[in-house]
Amino acid sequence: MMADRQSAIAELVIVPFMDVASATLLAYDVMIKLDVEVEHIWMRKWSFLTVVYIIQRYLPFLDGGSVLYYHFGNLTDHYCTLIFNLNAWSYVVGISLSQFILTLRVWAVWNRSISVGIGFVIFFLACWIPSYVLLAQFSRLTFGPFPITYYPDFGCFFASALPLLPFWVCWLAYDTGTFVMILIPGLKAYHKGSRSGLLKTISQDGVAYYVIMFLFILINVICTVVLPVEFRTTLMFSFARITHSLGTSRIILHIRQAAWRRAYTHETSLSQIPFTQNGHEESSSAANSLIHDHFDVSELSTQL
Repeated sequence: MMADRQSAIAELVIVPFMDVASATLLAYDVMIKLDVEVEHIWMRKWSFLTVVYIIQRYLPFLDGGSVLYYHFGNLTDHYCTLIFNLNAWSYVVGISLSQFILTLRVWAVWNRSISVGIGFVIFFLACWIPSYVLLAQFSRLTFGPFPITYYPDFGCFFASALPLLPFWVCWLAYDTGTFVMILIPGLKAYHKGSRSGLLKTISQDGVAYYVIMFLFILINVICTVVLPVEFRTTLMFSFARITHSLGTSRIILHIRQAAWRRAYTHETSLSQIPFTQNGHEESSSAANSLIHDHFDVSELSTQL
């Protein structure tokens, strides 16, 4: 009976608090970055990746809205199952899209190597197909009445445990692999003294992102294994989803900003090169170097 009460407290108080905080963080981040996003995403030439970016950026609003209704709506067990399954599918699809964008970014740093690309495809499928298989188990989850009879009758309460550990392990494995793949070219560029602002942005943001997400997911794995069962529900589920989307969006926006600044610097530098007769060869060499670097950076940025 005491365990049921503890589980109910986790479901009724702690988990909703985390989900409300996560939804608030999402809304806040979208508001403060809206001007940058409009300038560098919405107003630029659209591509397939632009659509993927927008979906993974705003799909968490569906997640957040449905999970808040799940907590505070007056729902039957049938609708609890329906909303939870909708949220779970949106969750995994959104994370997959974010990982897809980040994987293409890492692949671009590897100069779109065919062998690296094939490796990423195999690695992606190996880590994320099990996550979709896990969704089938979510449909078997059952909901029941709250064990605390005097609590207001709203929201949903799990009558069975969530099999979250395999999902966290797959996510952790994929982030670890992509972190290694972004770290290798980043270290090479550092040792070679690369001056490209875009490449520096990609490497620094990528390393920082993967370190933070690695630690965060590792904490979730440890909590799932160590904590009592009443705290293994969806305590950090929404927070992980939203921070993953926010991190992906921030990285892409930083890359677009760096590419734009690089292009502007390139145009300014070319206009200031003196093409005199005596210094024609040196000036042409400098111009060619700038043009070559600019095209490399521009091509890389369009893949992101």
